[in-house]
Amino acid sequence: MSKGKEKKEDNELPVIEIEKGLRKTEEFFKAYKKPLAYTVGGIALVVALYFGYSEFIYAPKVAEAEEQMYLSQNHFERDSFNLALNGNGTLEPGFKHIVEDFGSTPSGNLANFYAGVCCLKLGEYARAIDYFDDFKSNDEIFAARALSNIGACYAELGELDKAATYFEKAARKKVNPIASPQYLMKATAVYMKQQRYDKALKIYEEIKYKYPQSNEARTIDKYIERAKIAASK
Repeated sequence: MSKGKEKKEDNELPVIEIEKGLRKTEEFFKAYKKPLAYTVGGIALVVALYFGYSEFIYAPKVAEAEEQMYLSQNHFERDSFNLALNGNGTLEPGFKHIVEDFGSTPSGNLANFYAGVCCLKLGEYARAIDYFDDFKSNDEIFAARALSNIGACYAELGELDKAATYFEKAARKKVNPIASPQYLMKATAVYMKQQRYDKALKIYEEIKYKYPQSNEARTIDKYIERAKIAASK
């Protein structure tokens, strides 16, 4: 066989392979025409339903929840916690009903936090814990406040171990030179009450050396001394 003929045959091979591939593709689409159509149609339907839900159901709910939050927040800022929580009829439903009716919206989620604070102020501690547990936030400072509030609820319920645990969780959720030492001091108050002086002393020293510029650090030496004396008895 001549070199020219070999070269020609070599050039024809890719064309043949492409033709085979095209035939196989055509056969595949013929064989699976209906399933593919159903699949594409199903995807299109899901996309249409998603955008329809977002535009005509979810978006209006978000707007309505925001409007109702505004009314309840006004009562909250005036320390009218019962009214802020439970509302005053259909025009002012309160945080409780916003959570129930709009829990999937950002405002509904935020209403959990406000409802928790209202319950804490009203002495409904177990109920407050439930609201704080349901509150989710990517803002770690805000999330830390919720953890501290859970600690306060447990302290009021006499569950001191849980209270101290949540105060410490709040302090370490996000290192904050202002809030973290405050949460730690709440934890030490619990430990001192429990006569767990070594535990309290360790945290006092953490405040002194980790947050030396904080307000708590200015008077921390006297607390360290008290804990040392109490631990030595």
